[in-house]
Amino acid sequence: MRNLRRRLADSGQPLLLVTHLPNIQYLTGFSGSAGVLAVWPEKAWFWSDGRYREQARREVHGARAIIKRGSVYAAVAEAIRPARQVAVEAGHLSLREAKLLLGDVRRARPAEDWIEAQRMQKEPAEVAAIRRAVRLASEVFQRLLRQLRPGMSETEIAGKLEYGMRQAGGEGTAFATIVASGPNSALPHAHPGRRRAGRGEPLLLDYGVRLGGYCSDMTRTVCLGPAPARLRSIYAAVLEAQMAGIAAVREGVEAAAVDAACRRVLRRVRLAQYFSHSTGHGLGLEIHELPRIAAAPTPPRGRAGRGANAGRAGEDVCLKAGEVITIEPGVYIPGWGGVRIEDVVRVTARGAEVLTPSPKQLLEL
Repeated sequence: MRNLRRRLADSGQPLLLVTHLPNIQYLTGFSGSAGVLAVWPEKAWFWSDGRYREQARREVHGARAIIKRGSVYAAVAEAIRPARQVAVEAGHLSLREAKLLLGDVRRARPAEDWIEAQRMQKEPAEVAAIRRAVRLASEVFQRLLRQLRPGMSETEIAGKLEYGMRQAGGEGTAFATIVASGPNSALPHAHPGRRRAGRGEPLLLDYGVRLGGYCSDMTRTVCLGPAPARLRSIYAAVLEAQMAGIAAVREGVEAAAVDAACRRVLRRVRLAQYFSHSTGHGLGLEIHELPRIAAAPTPPRGRAGRGANAGRAGEDVCLKAGEVITIEPGVYIPGWGGVRIEDVVRVTARGAEVLTPSPKQLLEL
């Protein structure tokens, strides 16, 4: 909050309106589902409704908590009425909300990613929370391996994963669980369905748990029964690419360079065209945070230097010690299937600390 107030004062804006709930939780500790935070250079006020009276009393720190019986937005609008300009989270505030809070939307001044940029670098307590979530997810994976059998449906496997996370103490899933078998695993964000996992084909598992408010993210690809030569070959290439990406991580390295390290390996074995997404992303209170580990954006024609959206995308920013990111290259071949391997790593001055303890060799169950 002190850092944010300092930036606000430097910007010349009288106040910042925070409406994105993960950012409110980051700044104040409030974990409820409704609230608005106003930050001035010298103070902060938080508004919510009667459902959160006790929760706000327990959780909110660094801001004055105000519980309203009537419209929260009306109360905020009245409090910020004297300000001629108001900095807002442009990426998280709808036009309707802006009208309710500001009346005249011309008062709004964009403050895009101010808080997200702060959240990139995790404090020790945040790293510890992520580490606990990662370990819980890995323990659930080890238990699941003993239950997997050919003929199980994707939805059944997803159910076992999600029940296991809850049973182990998880607060919920960090995102929609992905379980994809055979040709379905060629879809990077496949939805679990009725298809039954067969012998000798890839079974891709991508899931995460939320624990202490923080997320984990993990992908493993296994095979039920002996793996055919093609699966072995593709798995080996993806694993080599992932290890190359991890080896490239250290403070001062551009995020795009980590992405490039993975793609070089896959290009060498003529599989790069089947890698269709970014190499990774930050994670913390949300499953996708800055920085984005991807190829650097191309500047618009006629402009030199940083791309127009570089600050937001994060691809050509340098990694800093304390950031927590994923490394997750994949190969997805239509009609056959896919392989993805994903770990969570912490950026340090000397390299990457891999937080995910699960083994990465191809498991033939």
